[in-house]
Amino acid sequence: MNKSPMAVLFPIGVATIFMALDVIASAQTDVARQIEARLSAAVEKIQTACGEDLKKFCSTVTPGEGRLLLCIQAHEDKISTKCDYALFDAGRKLDRGLDRLEEVADACWNDIEKLCSNVPEGGGRIAQCLVSRKTSLTSACQAGLAKFQIDK
Repeated sequence: MNKSPMAVLFPIGVATIFMALDVIASAQTDVARQIEARLSAAVEKIQTACGEDLKKFCSTVTPGEGRLLLCIQAHEDKISTKCDYALFDAGRKLDRGLDRLEEVADACWNDIEKLCSNVPEGGGRIAQCLVSRKTSLTSACQAGLAKFQIDK
């Protein structure tokens, strides 16, 4: 039996979006703020598209700790097409973003070790380190960073 795209992508995509927001919520770098803005826009889009479904199926659920996510997932066969599409789209974009992130990490690994080894992990600080040392990076790493269109 084949699972619907929503059933496959929903738990991964939306959970990752919410986890990423938690991780970077207190971040101080420009890169982290840009990522946070993109994730916030994605969450807002899902909330807008799924608002009626959340009211209809999950109004008695206390928000937090993924409970609304689990509730919507439990009602996946009843949610609106608009909500289903928004969840699918967010999951698909997140999957693509994670693939690009993996490619950049692979392309920039030597540069990270050479130029940013003293930078603490988290909050987009390593990405900001790479961006600030752009002219010193290998061409493969520069090309990888260009895919993210991150400004200083």
